[in-house]
Amino acid sequence: MADSIRRYGRPAVLVIVLSLAVLSALSGVARLETQGLAAFGDVIVNGYIAALVVWGVAVEGFDTDRFRAALYAGLVLWGVVDVAVGAVTPFSVVFLVAGAALLARLWYRSRR
Repeated sequence: MADSIRRYGRPAVLVIVLSLAVLSALSGVARLETQGLAAFGDVIVNGYIAALVVWGVAVEGFDTDRFRAALYAGLVLWGVVDVAVGAVTPFSVVFLVAGAALLARLWYRSRR
């Protein structure tokens, strides 16, 4: 049983993640068509996060510092975009502060 999970589990997860990334891209295109350039920042951040997760599943893995740094930068980027367009919410502040703190912690840990 464990062998079949290892054998078929990873490809199944990859297919699910790729499907969600395609859905994210299609919804981004739909948002651009309906909201115009006002949604551009959100669409870029969502595309970045979707591509990052696909990269993490397919190539890099979630355990590397390089993946974590890219993910934390995505959180900061998400918060910055919300602040820049004036759509500040508690979540955007948390993403901005937590992403910056996690990046700082990762940088500090790599320097030790």
